[in-house]
Amino acid sequence: MDNDFSSMDVQEALATAIKSEIEAENVYKKLKSMVANFVIKDKLNFLISEEKKHQQIVRKLYAKLFSDEKPAIPEKSLTPRLTLALKGEETVPDLLEIAIEAEKKSEEFYDALSQEVEDRGTQEILQYLVSMEHGHYSLLKGEYELCQRDEQYYQRGDFQYDMVHIGP
Repeated sequence: MDNDFSSMDVQEALATAIKSEIEAENVYKKLKSMVANFVIKDKLNFLISEEKKHQQIVRKLYAKLFSDEKPAIPEKSLTPRLTLALKGEETVPDLLEIAIEAEKKSEEFYDALSQEVEDRGTQEILQYLVSMEHGHYSLLKGEYELCQRDEQYYQRGDFQYDMVHIGP
């Protein structure tokens, strides 16, 4: 990982994970407002709901491990580019690229964190999140590749193409 989170304890790591999930949700909302393609909008709605679920999962895990404390959401992020993207003027392909990077870092982060905890149930929850982040990475990578092949892809409200004959 670009950022060194190895010095974090589990409590700090989970609080940072919550921040990361919130930022990812907000980036997906920003992306959704920038696209016309109904297929991408649907996928972004899915990702928004997934990030909300991840926040709940991590918050419940935090409460299980540190029942007397509320998480102190840090300034530091897993992916500083994600934080900056919320304030910047990036294009849709740029935001997709940043989101891909964030999902990959989250996958690596949860995997590393799962190796730091001893409780088997906590490890399984973190490995579940690893799997989900990998799926999000793959989904976003596919959309990014479509945007690279067709610059108008995310701007189309439908799949009508002029001068294209489909069928026999």
